[in-house]
Amino acid sequence: MKKIIACLVMVLSLTALHSYAQDGGGDRAARMQQMKEMQKQRLKDSLQIDDAKAEQVVNIQFESMQQQRTIWQDQSISADDKKSKMADLSAKTKDKLKTILTDDQITKLEAMQRNRMRQGGPGGRGGRGGDNGNN
Repeated sequence: MKKIIACLVMVLSLTALHSYAQDGGGDRAARMQQMKEMQKQRLKDSLQIDDAKAEQVVNIQFESMQQQRTIWQDQSISADDKKSKMADLSAKTKDKLKTILTDDQITKLEAMQRNRMRQGGPGGRGGRGGDNGNN
C-alpha cells in the first residue's frame, strides 16, 4: 500500500510539474528546463546533494513522468492494469533513485512529495474548492 501511495504521490507531483510547465503558451522546452532547474535546486537544498546527483534525480523523475503519462493515456488497458503498471514503474524508479541517494535521502524525498500534496495538490498551489473550507 505504501508503494502505491508513494507512486501516486510521485505521479501527481511530476504531473503538476509538467502541467505547470505547459501553462501560458510560449516556449515549452524553456519552461520545462526552468522547472527542472527549480526542482534540482529544491533537491540540492533539501537532500544536501551536489549538482550532479540532483541532475540525475531530476532526469530519473522526468523520465518516469513521461512513462507515467504514456501509461495513463493508453486507452487500450484497464484501470487496474494501469495501476499495476504504475506500481511497477514506481518500484523501478525507486530502484534507480537508490543507486544515487541514501535511504535517508529517499525518505526525505518522499516526505517532500507528501508535503507538496498537503499544500494544495501536486503543485503545492490552490486549496479546497467548493465552500472554500467554510463548512
